[in-house]
Amino acid sequence: MAEDKDLALILDFGVALFQSGAETHRVEDSLYRLAAAFGFVRCNIWVIPSNIQATVTAPDGAIMTQIRHIRRGGVDFARLDELNALSRQVCSQAMDSGCFAVCLAQIMDSPPAPAWLVYLSAALAGAGFGVFFNCGARDAAAAACTSLLVAFLIRTVGARQSNPLIVNFIISCLSEAFILLSVKAGFGEHAGPIAAGVVMMLISGLGVTNGVRDLVHQDTLSGLLNIVLSLVGAGGIALGIALPLRLFGAGASGLMSLNPQPGLQMIAAAVGCLGFALWSHVKLRHLSGCVLGAMVTWSAYLGASAASGSEFWGALASSAVCAALALLLSRAQKSPVTIFQTVAIFPVIPGAALYAMMYGFVMGDAELAAQKGSSLALTCLGIVLGFMLVEMLFRTAWPQAPESKEEKGGPSCR
Repeated sequence: MAEDKDLALILDFGVALFQSGAETHRVEDSLYRLAAAFGFVRCNIWVIPSNIQATVTAPDGAIMTQIRHIRRGGVDFARLDELNALSRQVCSQAMDSGCFAVCLAQIMDSPPAPAWLVYLSAALAGAGFGVFFNCGARDAAAAACTSLLVAFLIRTVGARQSNPLIVNFIISCLSEAFILLSVKAGFGEHAGPIAAGVVMMLISGLGVTNGVRDLVHQDTLSGLLNIVLSLVGAGGIALGIALPLRLFGAGASGLMSLNPQPGLQMIAAAVGCLGFALWSHVKLRHLSGCVLGAMVTWSAYLGASAASGSEFWGALASSAVCAALALLLSRAQKSPVTIFQTVAIFPVIPGAALYAMMYGFVMGDAELAAQKGSSLALTCLGIVLGFMLVEMLFRTAWPQAPESKEEKGGPSCR
């Protein structure tokens, strides 16, 4: 039946969205709109990060159900932007399923980013966040070189293994060994700050951000799954780093120390987020907004945390600023808010605290685990509340188009 093929195509689109970095709410909303655009009179769609299920009713009354298992993919914000534009085009214009299938195939078959750009983005991210965590010039150079190794391992190990625990364990183990050897050889000076900068490349900032956004949109199960997967990945990082530390008899001193100069923090955050944006394949037209958003977000964090003396209020204020700016940029450029929000909030995401908590568990340091666990919880709570507050205000100021009065089970096309 033609309707079966249409439904299969819609679910293929949902899988592509997820594997490009979309949050659950965006995937679910897009699938409802596409189902309405293709003429299904009623649909019920359930989406979690590992599975999509859809039951739809065709115009002739036939009821169909299809399921897709989602294998985790990398982050590709350029592809996400193109998929979002295709969804808008289908919902605003008449497009048959054949044309939609061709457009989707063209997007999915687009060539990957060149290798030189991948390695450049890794070096920028590692060096930038290394300076952010108080690396000197030699340590920043060591962080950049280690990041090149991380990029190579992600392209090789990550292509063969999708389990974040295993992938992060292998990559972090080899990277930490390289860091310790570089310090022993005199190339670097302090292993802790170098590792802190490199770890930011492995910590799933997208998983935490999308998990928080899913919780805000009442997609509780998806939000918890995203956050748990980030914890699993952090566990792999902690285990991988702990092994070389024990073998070499080293410690991770100074791991959480930020650069004492706020101005240098801002520049380092901008460079690191630029590297992360390029690593995530953000389009050139979005780069300035992402980097500016990161600088504004971090300045809001510094100001609010200094005024209140609390990382909770710093996280709340900065996430509110980040969410508002991301929503404005998203509306202006007709692109997914996830692109701007994920990059801009990255300096505030408690990736290093997440790692340090897991490191404390692995190394048997209960005090460190409890301290960083408390910091992690407060920061995440502040981010959740900041995002939620802005979402509520924007929904009131810019309400969505009303849903169709026909019973569809979800939003209509607009």
